[in-house]
Amino acid sequence: MIDVTVLGGVREYGRNCFLVTDQATNTRIMLDCGVRNGNPEVYPVITEEIAQSIQAVFISHIHNDHIGALPLLAEKGYQGDVWMSEASLQQLQNIIPKWQGTSLDALRFRSFDKCTRGKSITISDSLSFIWGYSGHMLGSVWYSFYINEQSIFFSGDIALASPLLVTDTPAMLSYDIALIDSGHATQTMPYEKSIHNILSIVKDPSESYQIPITISGKACDLLFLLYQALPDRNFVIDHGLMEHLQSYLQNPDNIRKEKINELAALMHSERVTIYEGKKETGIYLLLDKVAGFHEIKTGVYQDEKSPFYKSHPDNRDLKTLVRTIDAEEYIFFHSVERDFEMIVDQLCSEDYITRVLA
Repeated sequence: MIDVTVLGGVREYGRNCFLVTDQATNTRIMLDCGVRNGNPEVYPVITEEIAQSIQAVFISHIHNDHIGALPLLAEKGYQGDVWMSEASLQQLQNIIPKWQGTSLDALRFRSFDKCTRGKSITISDSLSFIWGYSGHMLGSVWYSFYINEQSIFFSGDIALASPLLVTDTPAMLSYDIALIDSGHATQTMPYEKSIHNILSIVKDPSESYQIPITISGKACDLLFLLYQALPDRNFVIDHGLMEHLQSYLQNPDNIRKEKINELAALMHSERVTIYEGKKETGIYLLLDKVAGFHEIKTGVYQDEKSPFYKSHPDNRDLKTLVRTIDAEEYIFFHSVERDFEMIVDQLCSEDYITRVLA
């Protein structure tokens, strides 16, 4: 029987890290290895016994709350493979230098070839997996694991209908256990409604507006959608965001085919420039806050008129997921304690699920 140990991520936002064990075959793997962001960061409960007993680690994407504890894992004695998509491994090269001075050399970062998407990859006699794109950010994936005739689905962070990124549907839809991202499941906010709300705020073309961002799928979505919705406006972005968009075009299999040419046109448009410290009229998507701009907080939901833009499944998405990914038992992660209880109570009362593991 498969046992899932939550090392972080359940009843909290971040620190996503899960240990999967099958005693019958002595198989043990880790799904993501992140920290809870903050100062200081909060690490998952990784002991030497745990680190030294794992056969493989599987990463859904390279956000800090899914990979930030990898140096700790190495320090505790893990010496083995860390699997991720090709696009994630490419982006990881910009992060690894920040981890210098750690025991990271013990880790073997590996990627699965793009041509294996949707196909079974065998790790050992008792372990195989299938992966597909999850639409959350460039390179983000979900996994279907098969351990000794038992099955587990792990969504990582997932977006069901990203404006730019592909979200694959698993070929197999019935599992013993499903670990599913429920990050924004206490709200219902379709992308179209979010953009409508943001447009109602940035309606004055003589003003300067700033949308604080991180390098993420959400930032790329916002730029792409607002650029199309406001053909008479200029956009000023961080150099890092432009580099990230260039990575999109280098990984066309991860991008919706009908959007590739539109994205390329945006990147070559005179209406999109790199921020150089000057304040002019337009819409700014920047990593650091700059004084003097009208700030638009797209990460805070207050009501249905908020400029909130989801980067995780909202309530409607989560219900679609649990109807699509049918499992005997569920684990929901990426939700704080209060939200977690509300989500589980609603899903159970409306007969979407019958059993939650953690």
